[in-house]
Amino acid sequence: MRRPRAFALTLSLLFAAAPLFADWQQPDPSYRDAQFALRAALRDTVGQGGNAARLDTLAVAHLRLDHEADARRLFTRVLAANPADAAARAGLAKLALFADRPAEAESLLAGALLADDTAPFDLLAARIRLGAYADAAALADSLGLAGRADMLRRMAEGGTYAISGAPGAKLMFVRLLPVPLLRVKLNGQSVLMAVDPGAGDLLVDDFVGRQCKVTPSPIQTLVSWDGTRVSVKNTVVKRLELGGVRIENLPAGVLPLRRWGLEVNPQGERVAGVIGAGVLSRFATVLDLHEGRFELAPSGSALAAAPDARHIPFQLWGENEIMVRGSIAGGRAMAMRVTTGIPGCGIAAPAEVFEELGIRAGVLARMMRGAGAALAGAPWSQVSASSVTVGPLSRDRITGWSGAMDSSELWRHGVRRDAALSTDFFRDLRVGIDWKRHELLIEGD
Repeated sequence: MRRPRAFALTLSLLFAAAPLFADWQQPDPSYRDAQFALRAALRDTVGQGGNAARLDTLAVAHLRLDHEADARRLFTRVLAANPADAAARAGLAKLALFADRPAEAESLLAGALLADDTAPFDLLAARIRLGAYADAAALADSLGLAGRADMLRRMAEGGTYAISGAPGAKLMFVRLLPVPLLRVKLNGQSVLMAVDPGAGDLLVDDFVGRQCKVTPSPIQTLVSWDGTRVSVKNTVVKRLELGGVRIENLPAGVLPLRRWGLEVNPQGERVAGVIGAGVLSRFATVLDLHEGRFELAPSGSALAAAPDARHIPFQLWGENEIMVRGSIAGGRAMAMRVTTGIPGCGIAAPAEVFEELGIRAGVLARMMRGAGAALAGAPWSQVSASSVTVGPLSRDRITGWSGAMDSSELWRHGVRRDAALSTDFFRDLRVGIDWKRHELLIEGD
């Protein structure tokens, strides 16, 4: 009697466990829903080539899955037949924004804001990139983004990001890993700050900020940083000095960074903050993680690069998020955000993305909280990817964090993005950011 009972118990356990493994090495439900929507749109469009509504539906389904060429072709076809088609205008506006053509995006979005839930946010990003801060503030208010509107009104007063001093700067990093740290002057005081193109405006630690006479307002806003959204208090930093380059009136957010700082500079000086894309995009920028050098050249300058440098095109999503295309462990093509601020990480993604790829954390890795508790309070699990490939650059045995990118970020812009690259992926490489040509210039092995 014992053997049949044991067999029955084994079967019951297997059937009970089946739902737990049902999604293993399968796309997450939201991705499968998007795939189903695309298949349904393809079926409904057969023999309906003149039906603008069905072509719009098909184009939107392609765009959500990051099939840009197909989406652009369909939206362009619809718009040629009907220049007032709102869905086509909104779709092409998003693609124009990705290609950093904000004026074109703003023009296309006129009368098309109701076509897509993300269209008003695309218009907000376009106006910010154009420097139309007053109009952007009014739109932010209408979207319920009171904190962002407050900062934009400050920027509309003029004088932000005033650059003076030497035409360029070359500084040595104090530390390269787990994130690059630089010695700068904040309101005249020498401090350590991280360099991270994945951050937006300048971020300032609350404690060091008080020492440097950075005065935050009580108004808060949510900003994107390190795969999640963090709440910051608005402020304007009077002066940031990078070698001989002086930048005045910098929009910034103040937040507690002590726990994150312990991850990036353990047993060392408290990290004062993060220099993000709001600053970096005003220069031609080089993060040389081989020689340990940080370089700033005047905006529009051609970056010097070796003949064998790899050119990786990037797009700008949202206000200033650098996005590239790549793959993890030979899997499907994915949109990935470029950062250097996630400590101890080469590739970060939500758990469901790594599960789709068959990448699991070991038992000991699952017990490690890592930096997750320092940022969002949620544990991260350490994983290892056999390879990560971005354009012509491929790197093997890359350490990553499962959970270091929130699931809510997968569809933030209405188009699928799956992961974020961080410092370990760029280890020992010279990384130039050519904001004018929208390229990363990579040198080294």
